[in-house]
Amino acid sequence: MPNKFMILLVEDNADDEHLSLRQLRRLGPSVCVEVARDGEEALRRLTDPRECLPDLVLTDLKLPKIGGLELLRRLRADLRTAALHVVVLSGSDEPEDVEAACRVLADGFAPKPISIEALLEVCGELRALHLNAGAV
Repeated sequence: MPNKFMILLVEDNADDEHLSLRQLRRLGPSVCVEVARDGEEALRRLTDPRECLPDLVLTDLKLPKIGGLELLRRLRADLRTAALHVVVLSGSDEPEDVEAACRVLADGFAPKPISIEALLEVCGELRALHLNAGAV
């Protein structure tokens, strides 16, 4: 059985979570998605040495407890998680939000609601998986 491509979706809004999961399911059976509903839950899961790290983290910008940018700062400061692929999702396309995500070393910035096309554009590794699965 081929390896699964693991995504951690960090989303506090139930409607956005539902829409995102629906889109991510279109990537096919080789993609597995877990959900954390706030930044604190995500950070706890990602820094726990007993947990496997995901291939990709999709995080909302505005989250309770620990916001998306602070989550990303903390991930980049931790040796275990510094190299994780992280894409920031936001309902805002304000230039200052995009610049802030870039300053904390996000691998990409995608608008919400998430679209497969936007996700594939910002994440080349996921695009390669998607193309290899024949789901162009």
